[in-house]
Parts: sequence; C-alpha cells; structure tokens
Amino acid sequence: MKAFSCLHMALALAAVSESDAGLAGSVFDAALWSFVAMVPVLISAWVGLKFSPGKRITSLLLALSSGLLIALLSYDLVDVAFRLGGIAPSLGGFAMGIIVYIVANRVISEGGIGRRNSRDCGGLGDLSEDQLSERNASIALVIGAALDGIPESMSIGISFLDNTLVSASVVLAVAVANIPEGLASGVGLKRSGFSEKKVLLIWSAVVLACVVASTIAYIAMSDVSLSAKAALTAFAGGGVLAMTFNTIVPEAYEETHDSISILGGIGFAIAFVVSHIFSH
Repeated sequence: MKAFSCLHMALALAAVSESDAGLAGSVFDAALWSFVAMVPVLISAWVGLKFSPGKRITSLLLALSSGLLIALLSYDLVDVAFRLGGIAPSLGGFAMGIIVYIVANRVISEGGIGRRNSRDCGGLGDLSEDQLSERNASIALVIGAALDGIPESMSIGISFLDNTLVSASVVLAVAVANIPEGLASGVGLKRSGFSEKKVLLIWSAVVLACVVASTIAYIAMSDVSLSAKAALTAFAGGGVLAMTFNTIVPEAYEETHDSISILGGIGFAIAFVVSHIFSH
C-alpha cells in the first residue's frame, strides 16, 4: 500500500510538472524522478522479506509488467528517440541496447554469478543445492534490475535536458516492473542465507546506482547532438525489449500460462492510457 501511495503521489506531481511546459528540468529533477521510479524495488524487497509472497503473485505481477514495459518502449522510448533524431540513430541505438543486454545477461548467468556462488569461491559450502540455485537466481535478479534500471534511469535524466519533461507512464512502467524483481529477490535471498539488512543494502545500492546514472546522463548529454540523445534513448528501449522477452515473459508464463496475454494486455492498456492522459 505504501508503494502504491508513493506512486499515486508521483503521478499527481508529474501532472503538475507537465503543465509547466515552459521550463526545462534540472539535475535535481533527473535524480528525483529516477528515485521515484526505482524506489518501489526497495519497498517490494522489504515486503518480500517480511511476508514471503508466493511465486504465483510474483508471476502475476511479471505478466502485468510485461505489457507495461512493451508500452513503455513503444511510446516513451523508441518513439521519443525517433522524434529526437530520426530512423538511423533510433534503430542503431535500439539494436545496440538489445545486443548489450543479451551479452551482459549471458555473462551474468554463465560466468560471474556461477563463480561468485561456487562452494570454492563464495564461502557457501554449507548451502544445499536448492539454496545455491535460489541464491544464484536471486542475485541475478538484483544484477538484472541494475542492468535494466540504469538505461531506464538514463532515459529519465535525458528527458529533462530540453523541454521534454518526464512522462508519467515511464515512471509507472519502471516502478511496476521493478516490484516483482524486488519481491522475488527479497524472498530468495532470505531463504538462501542473506540477512534482512544485507538484502536491503544491496537494493539500496541498486537504487543509488540508477539515480547516479540518471544524474550523469543529464550532465554528460547536455551538450550532445539530438542524434546522440536519440541513440541513447533507443538503447534503453532495446534493453527493455530484450529483458522483457528473455526474462519477464518466460518466468511469468510458468505460473500464468494463457492468462499472461490478458494480464499483459491490461498492463499495456494502463500504460497507454497514462501515456496519453499525461501527454504534452
């Protein structure tokens, strides 16, 4: 409830901000809205630690967020990139976002996570095979959230460079998509031996990294061409698309089956309505 109250307030503030179309955003705006979009992952991790929700609930949220994220990359990332710089930089950035996500995700799943949690290299000899597997998956979710959240946060920072204020649908989609990652990781890390304090510190670091990424994007991209802004915005869209198809949809389907289409459609419709209600 606390997360949804925070999100409702954020959307209301977005409406107020967007009514003031004469002013560009500031570094503070970039940091603030990145924090608003990312903090639900920290709150949901705390909920996962306290209440240990089942896999069914997480899968339902994943199915809903799949539609939200597809709408996000369609209306608020790739389309915005096209309007900024045209076809070539948009498709180039989009393709790079997909490739970079796939490569990073493969490195994480096949290399770093395995070594980091091996009995010889991680000090985890007292964990069962199930606990090792669950810890691997949970840490992958944390790293995946950072991998997803950083380009999303960068796009939020870039949106404040000119007269284009942050879209309420971006905040909504990123926030809701982060909830199942936080829930699943909070439960998994707790079961595999992490203390509550350590789990919350890990997720706090992810949120901080995303806020910093948004701020850096705002500062570093302030003097670059529209084509560069378009490429980076589309890069975030490519990463979101790859993440949706590689991780969210398969995991959601395991529990929701055919219902994923309905839930994904509802998520898309919500993002579509919010995007147009709060459009400039």
